[in-house]
Amino acid sequence: MKKFLVSALAAAALFGTANAADFEVSETSKVAFSVKHLKLMTVDGSFGKFSGKISYDAGKLSALEGSVDVASVNTQNGKRDDHLRANDIFDAAKYATMTFKMSEFKDGKIIGTLNVKGKDHQVALDAKSAKMLANQSSLQLAW
Repeated sequence: MKKFLVSALAAAALFGTANAADFEVSETSKVAFSVKHLKLMTVDGSFGKFSGKISYDAGKLSALEGSVDVASVNTQNGKRDDHLRANDIFDAAKYATMTFKMSEFKDGKIIGTLNVKGKDHQVALDAKSAKMLANQSSLQLAW
């Protein structure tokens, strides 16, 4: 997939202090993607099963890592979802998870390793929005 969007990584009960804090990504969060198809339309989808950890230090993102169950892909089209799970795309039967681990946060970019089908890819994600509110955190990333 050429575009990957992790949107609304909302961790419950975050608070806006300057202290270091670690959070598990909650089940109310969303891992989603958006892919241009033939430059005519955009296909949106999401993954229903995932886990992750986010760390903030002095109010800034200091660590991000997560895992996605690729068989949980959902684009609201069963035939397309089956194709995405097949061996030519995700090969969900052989490679059940896709992972990401941040190595650094620099100049608004989250740099890290995305592992898909057992192969590591160095990627730089644009941090579209990273804000801490009284009881919620929202972080959107795009690759």
